[in-house]
Order: sequence, then structure tokens, then C-alpha cells
Amino acid sequence: MKESKHIRLNEAKWNKWSETVDVKGWLYDYLRRAQLSVISLLDIKENMNFLDIGCGTGWAVGQAAKLAGNKGLFYGVDLSSGMIEKAKENFKDRTNFHFIQSNAESIPLDDNFFDSIICTNSFHHYLHPEMAMNEIYRLLRTGGKIYILDPTADIWFIKIVDKIIKLFEPQHVKIYCSEEFKNLMSRAGITYLRYEIVTGKQKVQIGEKQKY
Repeated sequence: MKESKHIRLNEAKWNKWSETVDVKGWLYDYLRRAQLSVISLLDIKENMNFLDIGCGTGWAVGQAAKLAGNKGLFYGVDLSSGMIEKAKENFKDRTNFHFIQSNAESIPLDDNFFDSIICTNSFHHYLHPEMAMNEIYRLLRTGGKIYILDPTADIWFIKIVDKIIKLFEPQHVKIYCSEEFKNLMSRAGITYLRYEIVTGKQKVQIGEKQKY
């Protein structure tokens, strides 16, 4: 019951947001800067396979494809049916774009497929972060990398913010510190490489699926 309620609450929230998230304003600007800062770290190349988990209306997918000369396969998954509908509409003429409504913990895509996976500002909503990280490992090909931008509880202020959000937002699960991200990746079989500080002093946690 807890899981189904959590999914319903999150989908309802993001379905509502899907109606206005592409309207330019402070939220639009913040989200786009965050996504661009993650994409700037990627090894973008032609004929790459790219996935955005929590893709919203697909903006970051479009940016990655543009940098790759629109050559490759570009995927986005999101829990919200409203976000996915908007993403499909935004890129309806792109035959190499694929948008799928899916929980991050169980993504209906092939093993060992993606060169790069990004996840921006959604990981703190995942009820089972270990399952989500296991999915990321499964989906990455050897040498593929994961880039997670999320609020990071490495300072006391963010830890307090985390506790406050939990009181008012039932969709929220937890803001993780860098060490917790490292441990989550390690337990999933992903080698934690480092974090990079980007726009607004946010941290992008980077890991790689290596051959053992």
C-alpha cells in the first residue's frame, strides 16, 4: 500500500507540473541550467545511446541529441504520464527519440545498452534507491556512465532542509550525501568516480560500469 500510494502521489504531482513546466520563468530557467550543467560533463558522441531518468518533457534529451548531431538513440523515462505525453509531442518528428512512462525502479529497456544515463533533481523521490541504482547498472553498457544531479546533504543546512521537506511533501523520500551516493553505486556494482560541482554549487555524482 505504501508503494502504490507513493507512486500515485508522485504521478499526480508531476502530472500537474507537466502543464506549466515548459512555461518560461524562474523554475524553467533553474531546471534548464541544471540539465545543461549535467550534459556539459558527458562524453557526447555520434551514434550514442542516451537515457534521461525522470526526463520530464524531454528537454535534456533534445539537448543531448543536438550535441550528438541527432545521430544515435535517445530515450527518456518518467513516472508521469503527463510529462511523457508532452515529451512525445515536443519531439513527435524524431524517429530516434523514445519516451516511456516508467518507474525508475523497473525500466522496460534492454540490458547493457546505454553509453550515458543522467538523472536530474528526481533521485530524492525514489522510494527504493537501491532498486533504482540496480536498474542503472543493468542498463549501462561496460564503460557507460551515470550522472546524478540532486540536492546533496553534505552540509548541515541541506540536512535540515531535508527534514523540513519531509514534513510538508509526502512525495519526498531523502536527500543523500555524497558518501551515500558512493555506497549506493558501489552496492549496485557501479564504480564511483567523483562528484563535480556545477551551476549553483550543485553536485553531480558520477559513476561508471566497469569490467571486472
